[in-house]
Amino acid sequence: MEFTQVKETVNKNHKRAYFLYAEDEQLLFQIREILRRRVIGDESSMSHIKLDANRCTPLDLENALNTYSMFQEDILVELSNCNFMESATQHPMKEVIEEYLKNPREDLYFFATYKYENDLSKRNSYLDGLKKKVSSLSFIESIDSLKQKGMVSLIEELFMKQNVQVSKNIPVFIGEVFRGNSLQLEKEIEKLIAYTDGGEIRKEDVLTIMEVSDERHVMNLLDLIFTERGLGRNIKEILNLINDLLYRGEKPEMIIGLVGSRLRVLFKVKILQDRSASSQEIMKHLRTGSAWYADRMSKISGSLSFKEYNKLFRVLLEHEYMLKTTSVESSALLEMLIISMVNSRDTK
Repeated sequence: MEFTQVKETVNKNHKRAYFLYAEDEQLLFQIREILRRRVIGDESSMSHIKLDANRCTPLDLENALNTYSMFQEDILVELSNCNFMESATQHPMKEVIEEYLKNPREDLYFFATYKYENDLSKRNSYLDGLKKKVSSLSFIESIDSLKQKGMVSLIEELFMKQNVQVSKNIPVFIGEVFRGNSLQLEKEIEKLIAYTDGGEIRKEDVLTIMEVSDERHVMNLLDLIFTERGLGRNIKEILNLINDLLYRGEKPEMIIGLVGSRLRVLFKVKILQDRSASSQEIMKHLRTGSAWYADRMSKISGSLSFKEYNKLFRVLLEHEYMLKTTSVESSALLEMLIISMVNSRDTK
């Protein structure tokens, strides 16, 4: 579920027990803060009971869920690190949580969470099944990592909190180039504001000061291969970046997958251009609100001929087949793929 939808659910105040899980842990913190401010207000309130599932016992949780407030406010019981709920295997804490979600108290708020590692571990069939058994006062849901629209909204909020005005294209640009989580984003925005020291924030400042993630380095690799002047010509620079990515721990299979994904996107844009599609149609296809990004992708796509696309797809299919059917080392196969793709240029 999108972050904004979860926020809306919390703000409606129809639920009393929440079990949320996300890859971006900062999103869980933000939802907790919304709930805490509405339920008890004061962060240091004794009505906010914080438990860590790695350190507490089932009895500790039961006692917390049976607590009554000594003040004129509800109780908020928070339980973090509930990764034991990722599978159907038995765990001493599970029974307590399951039974409570089936019949939560109406004068107490329960907020349990865990962080998952990546999209591969996002799906939780156990919790999907549990949703059908719990009370209507309980809410079980995963929170999607911020997409472009949500990321831009968050960036705008962060600038507003700091009383900093920026041109409309800056939040969109940051949303395009930044790939970390929302906590990292908040820190990077603070660094950016300090760096510009009250002056105008430009795209060059963003690229200079913001610490970009390894995924952004992969984007840089794609930009070296697919350029606005056609396929990249500096093979040495491309291979140096590949070696750096492998040193950082990126998997060759992931890099190959992203190269193929970029190629497919560019080819579809090429077809739209051939049909004289408008900028709005191309933006819609790219699922972006950034005219700058759509224009850039159009230029890169148009720099390649259909003959070159045909060569590139043949090379990609050959190397993907080799990856799946042979014992060739994947890092060596990645280098072979890049060299073959760059050598697919039309002879002028």
